Amino acid sequence: MDAVELIKSDHRKVEKIFSQIEKTEDPDKLYEYFNELYTELNVHAQAEELTLYPAMRDHQETEDLVEEAEEEHDEAKILLEEIKSLSPSSPEFKEKIRQLKEEVLHHVEEEESEILPQVSEYMSEAELNQVAEEFQDTKSRLQDDISEAASR
Repeated sequence: MDAVELIKSDHRKVEKIFSQIEKTEDPDKLYEYFNELYTELNVHAQAEELTLYPAMRDHQETEDLVEEAEEEHDEAKILLEEIKSLSPSSPEFKEKIRQLKEEVLHHVEEEESEILPQVSEYMSEAELNQVAEEFQDTKSRLQDDISEAASR
């Protein structure tokens, strides 16, 4: 899989978690799904910021797209932290999740319709494969860090 395919795969995973959250009212399940979403979004965003975005900055045609994508990541991270501080049984929890979903799906749509097609067009196959390898390695390292921190 190249970088574009990996990123799209992550997007489908996040959409599935949002769907699971919408279908449950059980606070314990909501907490579990939110923790999964929290990890997925943070790991995905950091991996993009450390691998894809620097590669995009190396290309005049894609460098301008990075700033808005990073701003959208920052907005999602703020919402994630707000939600993390709420009880899953509070009405505000579901409302903040809805806001987060709206922001994330907007970002996904923009990334898949504007950013990734340009990445595919202007980066060579070798670059896309290199970014994919770095993206996967970064995600693995970040997930290991989170698992290690959670077990303390």
